[in-house]
Amino acid sequence: MAKLLAIETSSESCSVALSLDGESMEVHEHAPMRHAELLLPAVSRLLGEAGLPIAALDAIAFGRGPGSFTSLRIGIGVVQGLAWAADLPVVPCSSLAAVAQAAIDLTGAGSGRVCVAVDARMQEVFTAEFVCGPGGLAEAASAERVCAPSVLAHEATTPFVAAGNGFERFAELKDMAETAVACYPDLWPHAAVVARLALAWLEHHQPLPPALAQPVYIRNNVAVKPASD
Repeated sequence: MAKLLAIETSSESCSVALSLDGESMEVHEHAPMRHAELLLPAVSRLLGEAGLPIAALDAIAFGRGPGSFTSLRIGIGVVQGLAWAADLPVVPCSSLAAVAQAAIDLTGAGSGRVCVAVDARMQEVFTAEFVCGPGGLAEAASAERVCAPSVLAHEATTPFVAAGNGFERFAELKDMAETAVACYPDLWPHAAVVARLALAWLEHHQPLPPALAQPVYIRNNVAVKPASD
């Protein structure tokens, strides 16, 4: 599949990209609480600049999270609506993997594992580890989870690259980042990266029907919360 629209709304940033034969155009804006306002105009702008109707696309890729409950619902609602209206399938992509990919692009294939930590509110972070796989693409090396920053900091082993805003928002992770090969706290998931990862995913998988465009919250799977003192 060569023509993808990609939408990423898991974070404070809102991002839309159009990938045509491997070349991407992207609209990306750090705009907390403005996802609903920005998404559809960005989609219309990119399709208009490319001179393509949405029905000419092969699929719609989306950042599935984990991330903000509200912004994920907004983004995936738009993905489902566009996909149903244009009779297009969808392709999910981990938003943490998109952050890891950005770090790999900066550090190169020899950078070792990438530890992603993204502010999950409630004094927790969404986190997972990734390695650089074939083609220089991020591959999961651990399960995605949500935990307290102190838990993640106690598990740190070197060498690793730190990526995500958790490393600047929590004191425990700032200390952990000092032991990293490199630290990129200002990396956000981008739709253009989601499109790249989606194209790689499609080499071994079939796209999904629009009804299966679902967010991954992670917190829904946590049965027991840490007891407070």
